[in-house]
Amino acid sequence: MKKVKVKICGIKDVTTALEAEKSGVDYIGLVFCEKSKRCITIEKAKEIISSLSKKTLIVALFSNDDEKYVSSIINSLDIDIVQFHGNELDSYCIKYNLPYFKGISERNNDFSSLDEIYPNSSAFIVDSHDGDGIGGTGKTFNWSKNHFNTKKPIIIAGGLNCDNVEDAIKVFLPYGVDVSSGVESCDGVKDLKLIKEFIQKVKNEK
Repeated sequence: MKKVKVKICGIKDVTTALEAEKSGVDYIGLVFCEKSKRCITIEKAKEIISSLSKKTLIVALFSNDDEKYVSSIINSLDIDIVQFHGNELDSYCIKYNLPYFKGISERNNDFSSLDEIYPNSSAFIVDSHDGDGIGGTGKTFNWSKNHFNTKKPIIIAGGLNCDNVEDAIKVFLPYGVDVSSGVESCDGVKDLKLIKEFIQKVKNEK
């Protein structure tokens, strides 16, 4: 059985990024939604990306952002994947010529035809995000309601932490898990010990 992938989202500094990589993270999410408390600048993103090895994939997160703004970020950085967490359509998501993850709200979507709606998505991130589409709310959803009609990988997010991620994996059997607030010591501030513990539990490396 393949190891479950881990994405840590909302990383804002080099020290945290390096600790996540050392602990075995697969994806590091950098937030560029200007209304988010986890939003970082291009300069800070460059520092983080240049500190990491190529094996750690960089995901740039946007939500209903202006096309020129998204392009300016992507063209300035070495990004592997773009994550769209708002109401973006597939036709919008493919404009940037990069693989993309589509964030979808567990509460507010029709899951019967995801592959038809987003045929070019590399994966879906199922979250419990609120109307702002940013995520990081710390709210879980019912993992047993695995009713997503897709052949694409599913990454679950929303309220995951060191105490519940193992149960979430057993119930949902996802391709990956995505955490932000669940590894923070306070709002928007990552905790290095929690990051290490979270990844160890997902990878069963206790």
